[in-house]
Amino acid sequence: MQPIDQEILTYVASHPSCGRDEICRSVVRQASETTIWRALKRLVADGKLEVSGRGRATKYTVSGSDVIRHHLQTPYNRRPVVRHNPQFLDSYVPGKTFYLSERDLELLVQAGRPIDRSLVAGTYARRILEKLLVDLAWASSRMEGNTYDILQTERLIRFGEAAVGKDRKEALMILNHKDAIEYVVDHLDVITLSRSDLFSIHALLAEGLLIDPSMAGRLRGTPVGIAHSSYQPIEDGITIDEEFDIVLEKARAIENPFEQSFFLLVHIPYLQGFVDINKRTSRVASNVPLLQAGLAPMSFLTMNDAAYIDGLIGMYELNNVALLREVYVESYLASADKYRVLKAELDTPEIAAIAYRTAVREAVRHCVLSTKSFSADRVSEILKGAGVPEVDHADVLAYSRQQFQSLHEGNLIRYKLKIEDLVGVDFS
Repeated sequence: MQPIDQEILTYVASHPSCGRDEICRSVVRQASETTIWRALKRLVADGKLEVSGRGRATKYTVSGSDVIRHHLQTPYNRRPVVRHNPQFLDSYVPGKTFYLSERDLELLVQAGRPIDRSLVAGTYARRILEKLLVDLAWASSRMEGNTYDILQTERLIRFGEAAVGKDRKEALMILNHKDAIEYVVDHLDVITLSRSDLFSIHALLAEGLLIDPSMAGRLRGTPVGIAHSSYQPIEDGITIDEEFDIVLEKARAIENPFEQSFFLLVHIPYLQGFVDINKRTSRVASNVPLLQAGLAPMSFLTMNDAAYIDGLIGMYELNNVALLREVYVESYLASADKYRVLKAELDTPEIAAIAYRTAVREAVRHCVLSTKSFSADRVSEILKGAGVPEVDHADVLAYSRQQFQSLHEGNLIRYKLKIEDLVGVDFS
């Protein structure tokens, strides 16, 4: 590294978000502006500096998590007050600005693709729902100080069994996560990261937890503070309203699902648009683009909670996402593999497998032995003769077709068939 590069880095580290003119006035006075400009471009290209803004309004911040850790060594009540910086959001241009590097994205995609890639996104999300409910509800609640362990969380979600001796607020927090996650999965095909989507997620997460229940699913118009940080969010309700729309507009314009996910994890907490429960909202919302892309979710299961909070504070006070990015990538890579192999057993078998199993087996056997293909008309006659009600007829017919097309040597016993019976059968 050239001496001027190191001097620039040292100066920017102690003067985050400084501009080029300031750097030129303060760094190596005998160096020309052109020399400093080339050094800045070199440091940005090498990933040692991050930029926000454009032209003469460009601001520079040291990249990497070390500068954040150094910053946090000073107690928060001795750090200077940092007010909301609109340039932090304004400088992000979807398709041109990227918080995640190409290498990060390659690793995340490789880790997040399910082994069975034939499943459409909605089907995949429903297959992993039971595990995601427990993992994300527990991890996200844990990050808020909830003392339920993961087994207690599972009993609460699956059986409604609250842990003895725990604060009722903790159980409610977990159950609210369950509702919010189920909302996302159930509406995955129609969620567009609109206002109503984010308001719905927040309202479900906030039920019974806010002093003023009318603030659930609604943007605030009063000041809020950030614990253990010198950051002061926007106080004006009109500005919050405008900035919230910009956040969502930019989020929708981001094409890469991981970049979109991380952007939401950054800018929903930074704006602090809700009176409380902003981080929880961002954690649930950050899973929308991943699940819509058929990728493993971000469960936060293995995330280092302290590093996550430090990363948020670095983002609040320095507008530096390096530590938060580091924690996000490490956590996803560590936990995504748990969702790549799907459970084989259905949570809720179809009614046709229980109430009409005899009729279905008769219909499948008839198609093999008599029609040598799936005859919807003939199967319908069999189902009617077996007393299948009209209201269930279409579902049982579809289930019968599925069972017929799934026939193979290993499951013929269910239909009292032999391997030679399959000769000449059209399974298309």
